[in-house]
Amino acid sequence: MNQETLDSVLKILKSRQQELRSYFSSSGTDCYRIFNRSFANLPLFIDRYGSYIHLTQLEGPEELDLSEEELKKIAGTLYCPMDRLIVKRRKSLAEHEQYTPLKDEQEKLIVHENDLSFQVNLRDYIDTGLFLDHRPTRQMVREECFDLSVLNLFSYTGSFSVYAASGGAKRITTVDLSAPYLEQAKENFRLNDFLPGAFEFVQADVFKFLKESAEKKEKWDLIILDPPTFSNSRKMERTLKIQDDYKELIEACCKVMKGGGRLLFSNNQSDFRFHKKDFPTGLQIDEITKETTAEDFKNKPAHKCWVITGFFQGKTGHEGSSRKAPRSSGNRRPERGRHSRS
Repeated sequence: MNQETLDSVLKILKSRQQELRSYFSSSGTDCYRIFNRSFANLPLFIDRYGSYIHLTQLEGPEELDLSEEELKKIAGTLYCPMDRLIVKRRKSLAEHEQYTPLKDEQEKLIVHENDLSFQVNLRDYIDTGLFLDHRPTRQMVREECFDLSVLNLFSYTGSFSVYAASGGAKRITTVDLSAPYLEQAKENFRLNDFLPGAFEFVQADVFKFLKESAEKKEKWDLIILDPPTFSNSRKMERTLKIQDDYKELIEACCKVMKGGGRLLFSNNQSDFRFHKKDFPTGLQIDEITKETTAEDFKNKPAHKCWVITGFFQGKTGHEGSSRKAPRSSGNRRPERGRHSRS
């Protein structure tokens, strides 16, 4: 990075840090993105997690190779000790590849988002355990789920489920193929004084889970579907490619969605295309990416999101349901419906 570019980046970081700290302090949030390729399209993401800075360099034709001196200047600008600056390199994967663990230090950090607490691991994996871009989507779930049944698919570490518990959902089913992720989800429940035993955690292939749930005629009011772009886990009966498989996944979700319910579908594939014409006219499909894009991601949204309501296969009789697409209007956590630790 030449000196002129570095000076510009440091100026942006100082200004953005001050702006975001002020913006998020009133909501009980101490983890957010500071730099989102927001200058000269530099392949660089910089996030704050509490008192730590998480810096990711993206590999590619124009990748950066930041020197020790440049990293020290970035850390200094953000008032971060060098031992709390975590530097990673995210490489572009071939279609058949997946990210593998980087280390095994098991250093856990507790961060806060909208007055909720989450455990993250900044050193051992490419991803930290909390996807910052979905902060507004999680808040939508919290505001809309009181006394509803919620199904969280491809749940990762369960952040959507924690928000649902905070919002007073009467039933929460958290599904992921990874046992370690589900254990971390349970820990996130405990951190927020929710008893994991009061909720359902299911280790399963989502395709198989949805098929079996439909056969048992299980139904949920709100379904969260935020799948990875690609997965070829040996525990799955098939390979997941979201552009190829999203229609099948949505249709399977609709079969376990209650009448008047809704499905939140999201993914982070940059060139993803949603073809509404492939779905029955009985489904109402609305893109809500703008509403689910956080303040710290506005210059470069990290995901796309849709809300899907109605009835699969064009069934009629309930099209006049009063339910609306969720909207986020505040950061207050409802106290009703909360499970306390005994």
